[in-house]
Amino acid sequence: MKNLTRILILIMGILMVGLGFWLMWNPVASLLALNVFIATILLISGVFQTVTYFSDRSSQHVSGWVLANGILSLLLGIFLLSNQVVGAATLVLIFTIWILFTGIMRTVGAFSARDYQASGWGFLLVVGILGIILGIIAMINPLVSAIGIAIIVGLFFVIEGLGAIATFFFTSKMK
Repeated sequence: MKNLTRILILIMGILMVGLGFWLMWNPVASLLALNVFIATILLISGVFQTVTYFSDRSSQHVSGWVLANGILSLLLGIFLLSNQVVGAATLVLIFTIWILFTGIMRTVGAFSARDYQASGWGFLLVVGILGIILGIIAMINPLVSAIGIAIIVGLFFVIEGLGAIATFFFTSKMK
């Protein structure tokens, strides 16, 4: 790997680690950035689905649901971009529901595992109960969800940045 490429990877890694820590300490910025990212994905997906419907409709009998999904994705993407605070609040609500649902499903799965005499079902039960408790706390105090999202997004950037820094050092040993 060329030296310039390695140096750019190192700089990118350092910036990503810094951004990750900044995002963890600034949950509002994390949520707004995630909102823009998801809105952009929805817009792109909506355009592709709408184009697919009109371009493949006669030759492949594409369902009208593809068009409906495309239009819905476009509208949701536009809504999230036009009202970012409400979009960020929606992400917090979705994250809270996801935590609670996952905890419930883990708990149910633990009892199913116990019925099949699977080892480790107790661990699944503990994780499920902790998920339920965390989900309830997040519902009572949405700030918990906002901080959780910020930490997850921030940690992702830190991990990816550390991976880039490691790549810089590992590639120096390659010929």
